[in-house]
Amino acid sequence: MPDDKDRLEREINEILDKIEQFPTPERRRNRTIRRHLRRVGDVVSARQRAIARELSRVSLSQLLLLGVLLILGSFFFRGFGLGQWVLFAGVALLVASGALLLFGGGKGPGERTQQWRGRTISYSSETLAARIRRWFGSRKPR
Repeated sequence: MPDDKDRLEREINEILDKIEQFPTPERRRNRTIRRHLRRVGDVVSARQRAIARELSRVSLSQLLLLGVLLILGSFFFRGFGLGQWVLFAGVALLVASGALLLFGGGKGPGERTQQWRGRTISYSSETLAARIRRWFGSRKPR
């Protein structure tokens, strides 16, 4: 029974000590500001992800076509003073998307892996280094 009273008294003292350590108004204000900034950052990053998702739907061949259309359209805007700028934008877009289309490595969204019965299949043979690595990995140490 005396242990229960001591334990209860210790817990009460701990609670009272914590009450005295309440954050100052300045600290609470800073915490509120940080919370609002985090919310704003979350909203901004969600919008950036949405924009990136929409932009990822545009392929390089579509950008190439847009560059050609801008070059052709620049002849119609020649009288308004915009023709030269539209021509520059079209040439820049045509050259950049053409270079990325021709020299860009990696798989594009159009190239899909072949699947058969839920497994990925590949007709390319394994490299010599990969076969040696697999052979050494399969050997059991004695």
